Amino acid sequence: MTDVKELFDSLATREQPPTSIDVDRAMAEGRAVRRRRRAALAATTAVTAAAAVLATLTITPDRPTPRPDVAVAVPSPSATPTYRGFAELKKKYPPKGRIASVPPLLMWVSHSPRPDHLFLCSSGPTGSSCSSFPPFTAEEYARRQGKLRVVNLWFGIAKSAVHGVTAHAKDGRKFPGSLTREVSPGLGLWAVEYPRDVAMRSLVFTDAKGKVLQRIPL
Repeated sequence: MTDVKELFDSLATREQPPTSIDVDRAMAEGRAVRRRRRAALAATTAVTAAAAVLATLTITPDRPTPRPDVAVAVPSPSATPTYRGFAELKKKYPPKGRIASVPPLLMWVSHSPRPDHLFLCSSGPTGSSCSSFPPFTAEEYARRQGKLRVVNLWFGIAKSAVHGVTAHAKDGRKFPGSLTREVSPGLGLWAVEYPRDVAMRSLVFTDAKGKVLQRIPL
């Protein structure tokens, strides 16, 4: 009724002097005022709710949007491949340093029963084994220790001065290899894979500035 009274007062003010007031018109205008107020309140409520939803669904850059019905698989950074005989070989010849992942091999250096020798142990698609090697000579920077024929891959050891290894083909193409330095004190381990149908010329070992330290013919 407050609305009707306000309309009466308004109508009365507009008419000078007041004469008569249309009650039906006043009540209709009162209902219209109430409808406009309810519509304004509903609009304000809807805007507030939408803002709350947007704040809840804010997405952090570079991260997937979580969905309750989809399981997102996150790879473990520590996951490494396991090969046949790896656990047994590691237990029999424990690493003198750390284990290097030089794809597709896991390799490490261990003590050898022979005096002044070390073992290079490797585990890969064809199994696991160790081979003995003597100390480097003065002019050596790297040594080829073995080969995997299943994937055409050479692997071996290198001094700390070696920072890179590349296989050079006879047709001029180059195939960079993988190198893990300081696996054992003063020693790094490397592996180079190359295509089956390519004739290879040599393995080239370089220092931190790209200078060639040694070439091993293939």
